[in-house]
Amino acid sequence: MRVSFTVAAGLALAAALAVPCAFAQAITFPAPAFRGGNTDWRVVLTTNADASVVYALTVPEAKKPLNGPLDQTAAPQGQYQLVGVIGQEKTGLKVQIAPVKLGQVCKDNKGNTGGKYGRYTYAIMVTPAAKNAGPDHKAWPALWYGCGNFTLD
Repeated sequence: MRVSFTVAAGLALAAALAVPCAFAQAITFPAPAFRGGNTDWRVVLTTNADASVVYALTVPEAKKPLNGPLDQTAAPQGQYQLVGVIGQEKTGLKVQIAPVKLGQVCKDNKGNTGGKYGRYTYAIMVTPAAKNAGPDHKAWPALWYGCGNFTLD
């Protein structure tokens, strides 16, 4: 029995080492989607099966919802930072998500500390790189700030 156990343990270790390592910058969201925003804007970040992330952003400055892919960049432990482009002019876009600090709350412009998905557990900042105006939108603000949650849908 002892030999069988040793052989089995060795085979299990060999199998584990043979599995390809995950890409170090792979999205590791705690749920398939993030839903956030404020009283005047909203964003949904969705993680696809291939670990790519896409955004759907509705803001008062644009005539129609905006969307596109995002790539993860380095962020402090427990936080998320993604970059992409926004609008027809392909202005740079940065999305930062950080957990609400213990003992603090994230409030929207109306003072709400939660919504459909419960108490807000994360703060989110969506920052366009330039304030350019385009044919389908007014000039971008310096940033959109809000709250949100990771969700299963």
